[in-house]
Amino acid sequence: MALFSRKARAPRADGEKGLGITRKYDLAPGHSYVVEESPPDISFDAFVNIVSTVDSGGKKSVGLAVSRLHSDLIRQKYGLETTPIYWLATRAGQDVISPTNLGILTHTLMQFVEDNAGGIILLDGIEYLVSNNDFNKVLRTIDQVNDHISQSQAIMIIPVDPRAFDQKELALLERNMEKIASRPKK
Repeated sequence: MALFSRKARAPRADGEKGLGITRKYDLAPGHSYVVEESPPDISFDAFVNIVSTVDSGGKKSVGLAVSRLHSDLIRQKYGLETTPIYWLATRAGQDVISPTNLGILTHTLMQFVEDNAGGIILLDGIEYLVSNNDFNKVLRTIDQVNDHISQSQAIMIIPVDPRAFDQKELALLERNMEKIASRPKK
């Protein structure tokens, strides 16, 4: 039962090694972004690009990812070595957060923001969270973390499959965040 009783704490992130690439995403500190897409390609690309580069002031950003994809798959696909990654899953284990335990998720995200001012969070799997909880509870969690994001000059990226939500729910998700629409598939 350690999965439900422990307070998940993101390890101190050091940032990824420079990959010899330049920053191609200019996301404003203190803002959260909803990216309407499926699969979450733009979101992951932006996240990896930001944690692998320095900003215009020469500052490196550290990140934390929470996803429905297993952390080993994310590390392999995107080349992330040091970024903490949590898997949203019902299985017990290290670096796993149960989708039904919004308290642990909220604590983990807020602790990361407090420990890493100017950091970046990728929160992938909102549809899974909503399928395991009430939409309004998930929305309150996002709003609570978003308040911390604004104060700490951090960034949060949330990919959302618009097919999974009705218009009212999408509007509520986008209420306090900036919307980024994905490019249409050709």
